[in-house]
Amino acid sequence: MRLLWPERRLKVFLSHSKQDKWLATQIARRINDCGASTFLDETDIPSGANFKEIINHEISECQEIVALFTPWSAQRFWVWVEVGAAWGQGKRIVAVLYGLSVTKLERIGGSRTVLEDINILDLNEFDRYLDELGKRVTEAEDE
Repeated sequence: MRLLWPERRLKVFLSHSKQDKWLATQIARRINDCGASTFLDETDIPSGANFKEIINHEISECQEIVALFTPWSAQRFWVWVEVGAAWGQGKRIVAVLYGLSVTKLERIGGSRTVLEDINILDLNEFDRYLDELGKRVTEAEDE
């Protein structure tokens, strides 16, 4: 029997900086509209909770991570830690740039070692990712 509201099997972890909260929330909404679930620290970590433990758990539970790199988040230690953790677990990593070039990202981050083998998207190309995500969601539901 198929439930009216099936559990969403594909989960996306969204990494960002606090300065990008509004944009990250909009991205999470668009990802949810594709049928995937999201983890967004702003809304999914309760006050007083052990955020390191929750972040580690959520990265292990997700199938992919969207890392929003802006002039603020590229300088944020935790974004790089989250991307590195996802890379170490073999997760799909989608880097999205807003207000940065790849060259500037490399300068700010010291390198882009964990990002060097993936396509890096500009925010203006994000709809392409959403189309691809929608196909993966459909495939996961068919399994």
